[in-house]
Amino acid sequence: MKDIDLSGVINLMQIQNDYINQVYKIIYVLYTDLNVANNAEFQKFTVHFNSFMQNHARSEGFSKATEISQHNYVLLEKLIDGEILSTAEQLEFAVGHLETAIKEPKIRTNMQVLLLNQGIMLLEETQLKIIENVEGLLENFRKTQLQN
Repeated sequence: MKDIDLSGVINLMQIQNDYINQVYKIIYVLYTDLNVANNAEFQKFTVHFNSFMQNHARSEGFSKATEISQHNYVLLEKLIDGEILSTAEQLEFAVGHLETAIKEPKIRTNMQVLLLNQGIMLLEETQLKIIENVEGLLENFRKTQLQN
């Protein structure tokens, strides 16, 4: 069985982790603004963002475990189906609530919200790269198996 190199995925997940830490600091600062902190949509955003962070941590740990366990194809499929896609889903829920919260003028004018929005865009881009990378690994593995 050919090994699947997850180092690229793990590197992307570590970059994602750095972005998460930066965004979390912005969220923490935003909770000092009562206009933002009391906004129901922003509160829903933070609930989904916290779920996203937890799912990301599980995905990163799962990726490292998969790499250690001889790059098992079944574990890689479980990683994409059970962890990475649910992480992306929570991020999308969070984004939807943030977009709704930003429609309120008192929130939209907060400079920290602009920084938060930029950080979230970076998270979305990286999450997409993670998904594409893992799907590419799966496709390459399938092609290799068909050739054998």
